[in-house]
Amino acid sequence: MVGVLSREEIAVLRSYAAGVVRLADYGLKSCTWIAGRSEESGLWVPAEPVHDTRIVAIVKGHLPEGSLDWEVAWHAPDCLTASAAAARRAAATLPESGGVVVLESIEDVAAWCRLIGDVLAALDPYAEGRPREVQDAAQRTSDWLEALRQGIDQITPCRKA
Repeated sequence: MVGVLSREEIAVLRSYAAGVVRLADYGLKSCTWIAGRSEESGLWVPAEPVHDTRIVAIVKGHLPEGSLDWEVAWHAPDCLTASAAAARRAAATLPESGGVVVLESIEDVAAWCRLIGDVLAALDPYAEGRPREVQDAAQRTSDWLEALRQGIDQITPCRKA
């Protein structure tokens, strides 16, 4: 899959990817690694409930509708780790400046779909209760990201990643 984006669009997408990675890192700081029986096994466990509404929205976007708070907390470490990895992979597909973006594999497509979904999920709680100009900017961003996702969907449907 190939698409063309402007220098500004590339910069914005790169900043969104970095933002998802920062949010994931922030959310993972409160997790504790519990080692399993073998050296390769173990589990990240949240030390406390997830309170950041943007992180909650991202995690809920990857869980069944109506998931409870404890389910969000329990799945947050795996979800945030996967979201950060997807954001890094999507950012790696971006050229240094504007131009052609090539998604060479289904994994690249999945990374983009996940990144777009995560940013869209985080936008609502970010904009909620903020001044009108912030809400309007969030809506424009949401519309643009939805258009990007629709472009991907025309060739390969975005699935929940």
